[in-house]
Amino acid sequence: MRKLWQTRLRRHQKTQFKYLRLVFNDHFVLILLILFGALLYGYSQWVRQLMPSCWLRPALALVLTALLSFGRLASLSEPADATFLLPQTSAFAQYLFKARRYSLMLPSAVLALGAAASVPLLLVLNIDPLSGGITLGALLLIFKDLDLWLQLIEHYGVQRPAWVSRFPLFVAAFAALTLGLFLHPAYGMIIALALDLIFRWVVLAGHFQPATLDWLSLNASEAKRMDRLYRFYNLFTDVPGLNSGVHRRKWLDIFLPLVRKTPAHTWAYLYLRGFLRQTTYLGLWVRLVIVGAVVLALIQVWWLAALVAGLLVYLVGFQLLPLAFAYSEMVMARLYPVPASQQRAAFQHLTAVLLVVFALVLTAGPLALGHWVVALWAGAGALLVAVLFAFWYLPYRLRKKPLMPA
Repeated sequence: MRKLWQTRLRRHQKTQFKYLRLVFNDHFVLILLILFGALLYGYSQWVRQLMPSCWLRPALALVLTALLSFGRLASLSEPADATFLLPQTSAFAQYLFKARRYSLMLPSAVLALGAAASVPLLLVLNIDPLSGGITLGALLLIFKDLDLWLQLIEHYGVQRPAWVSRFPLFVAAFAALTLGLFLHPAYGMIIALALDLIFRWVVLAGHFQPATLDWLSLNASEAKRMDRLYRFYNLFTDVPGLNSGVHRRKWLDIFLPLVRKTPAHTWAYLYLRGFLRQTTYLGLWVRLVIVGAVVLALIQVWWLAALVAGLLVYLVGFQLLPLAFAYSEMVMARLYPVPASQQRAAFQHLTAVLLVVFALVLTAGPLALGHWVVALWAGAGALLVAVLFAFWYLPYRLRKKPLMPA
């Protein structure tokens, strides 16, 4: 099992590095650095204005508890395992133990960053930043370790108490974090360590049965995890064999009458319906507009807000580009009695509308806090980039690659 895990891990890492090189290209890394710097600057300005209050501790505990949900069990299992490794079901537990340890690496880095970002808030709460930050990070890592154990035994027929599940774990984590922020994070760490040890003694040592593995559940969970990962990669490059999910979303049909059902608007209607139904583009647009509004709400420097808003609009526009080629392999689209120029014009118009609406919604963040000047400049910067992207950069990109290949 050790050799099997090492072989699969090397193959998995090789595939991930291939896609990560495409995702984190020069442009995207530059945008991330600027956004990260702007976020740090806005965060520092916000922390300076904070005063100890009753809501700060529960709010910080809630954010840190939400970070615990990041990271799923990476079993790297394959559908054929249910057949060829069935006689080795008991021994396969050692393979999954190695997978659990590997799955802890990335969440540990995220939680460590979350604990480091909480250090300025610990100063506001009159908690020693050195000891408080270290124990807070240890508290989060212990709870994440326990979370991955729970994700593992979900695929086994383990007889365990009803409270041994992920939801009670997050409730306990929130309570321990809140208590630690009111007293000292060391108290919360003691609670987390006690829960972890109790779980290992009561559940793993007393009830764990390696022969009760549910192979179908394990394979379905791994397939779902990899599907989410590849859908993220698909925003930046083509992932072979990945099909975009489609949802009916009947409640969004109220936007369809915005486009008239006439031959002159054939492609406009098709692109709008595709944007509303495909899980990739609508979800991305909504998530980025929420994150962007929150980031801009933390920025109080007008030129920085304009720069960040413009970068966000460019990022959204760049991620919408694959939608232009979503119908390039649809044979029946070649029979539409409409000129090819209508397709390019329809996508350009849809992109312009989406970017302009995105730019306007971004200003909701600073406006909610009464930062009118910041909102004005952020909106101006975002609208400028939206116009340049839709009417200058987008036509240039569409001329380089035909929407309907010959």
